[in-house]
Amino acid sequence: MSSAGRVWSVFTDLPSYRAAVAELPVTTIRSTGARGSVVVVPGGGDWWSGMLDARDEGAVAVVIAGPGMPRKALVQEAWPGDIPVIVERPRLRKDVVEDALRARGRSAARLVSVECAGPVAALDALACDGFGWLRSLAGASPALKSAAATGGGRMALLHHPGRPAMAPGTLLATPVGGAHPGGLLQVLALGEVRTEVTVDQPAGLTRVETATEEGSVRASQRYETSPRLALRRAIAALTSGVPVMDLAELLDDMALALALRDGRFDPQS
Repeated sequence: MSSAGRVWSVFTDLPSYRAAVAELPVTTIRSTGARGSVVVVPGGGDWWSGMLDARDEGAVAVVIAGPGMPRKALVQEAWPGDIPVIVERPRLRKDVVEDALRARGRSAARLVSVECAGPVAALDALACDGFGWLRSLAGASPALKSAAATGGGRMALLHHPGRPAMAPGTLLATPVGGAHPGGLLQVLALGEVRTEVTVDQPAGLTRVETATEEGSVRASQRYETSPRLALRRAIAALTSGVPVMDLAELLDDMALALALRDGRFDPQS
């Protein structure tokens, strides 16, 4: 059977991914071990070691489910890249990013700003995903130009070495209380086309709105669960052989978020 028509084994104990496997009966089946399987690594704790263990045990691909931000991941040796790594980032879903970019067409963003708010414990991860949105809509990796972090929040001014004519981007992260996990992201990209993205996890809302000279349009709501999307993307990577950049993008965004928190940046970069 060709890779395009085979059923892929998935090794996971996470209930959300067990449900996702059940929703993909034509292409996936649960397995009892890592060898030959797509292995789902929980994102809490030391997911980097879990990812390496899965590879050593014979995984054909790895999905990192909602990764946290262990500093250890930034000082490890480079990932060999011999099997695909899909990163599930519910606040930065690839299909939603594609919706936003598709609606912009060929219109480049001139300015991107991000505001995020959430519990103190989640602020690093929120900023990380905020930087991911900024990178995605700007079409270039940002670098910190200036930054400030206090108990009342964090603020970053960013420039884009790959697009020197682009206006500096901004990111503001504010800690808020509340009993609900997750957080809020609001993204604004300006240019000939205006893009507004809202990701409100406590409310279960993700919205992409685009305004052009012809009027405004709201992207259709995505009802597919984030784990199901991650598994489909893993299977697509295995079937097509096209490299995925999820891990490299995550590490870049993590480095910015940790530099913002720690006040480490090179204003000359």
